[in-house]
Amino acid sequence: MAMTVAQRVSYETNGFLVIPNALSPEELAATREAANRAEALWRAEPHRRGIRSEVLDQVQAPIEYDPQLLSLLWHPTVFPLVRDAVGDDVMMIDNDYFITPPNTPRTHAGWHHDVGMRGVYHPKSTMMVKVFYLLSDVDASSGGTAMIPGSHKFPMKWQFPEVEEPKDMPGAIQMTGQAGTAYLFNGRTYHCAVNNESPTPRRVLIYNYGHFWMKMWTGYEPSERLLAEAHASNDPIQKQLLGIGDAYGTALS
Repeated sequence: MAMTVAQRVSYETNGFLVIPNALSPEELAATREAANRAEALWRAEPHRRGIRSEVLDQVQAPIEYDPQLLSLLWHPTVFPLVRDAVGDDVMMIDNDYFITPPNTPRTHAGWHHDVGMRGVYHPKSTMMVKVFYLLSDVDASSGGTAMIPGSHKFPMKWQFPEVEEPKDMPGAIQMTGQAGTAYLFNGRTYHCAVNNESPTPRRVLIYNYGHFWMKMWTGYEPSERLLAEAHASNDPIQKQLLGIGDAYGTALS
């Protein structure tokens, strides 16, 4: 199902869209269990890709760890909204499981745009859309992503002020919500990871989408196992999201 009129207005105006209860209680429970298994394996085997630091634990490419985490890539509630925003040539660009430790001393990612491709006039383009699935409750103290509403349409050369504390950015809001909430945003929307000042970790699954002719980020290319499974499924959505097809002619019908 494509965006409703209200969703489209919200997305185009703000550069982001919140989907409350995107995951049902049953889906949330299954996803948490899968994420816990992935995290345990990642921690037990330090050679696995990702970041291990005092401000962020990043399990890189969680779709490789569990079918439940893979299936969120084409979730029936959220993916149609992504497809509506990006277009029928949508493809996965990267995916991560972010665990922000309690009481982080600083942000792991300052204010930035996710995309700034040469030759593209970004204020009138949608090159990437990123989806966050909250696996833990997130409030103003627990490191919810901060964004500048409408910044995806700011002029290309607009210079935002530099701030030492992420929350001090003028006009910033934080993306908060209960576990099971999802939100998506235009990759051009100016955003920042806020410090987790709470005593509990913030847990979020992230799926980034772009156009089929774009390259996936290095290290996120699907394994031969996932590609074989997608071929065997003969599902056009699964195959396209995992990069199977001609670079300039592949699009969902």
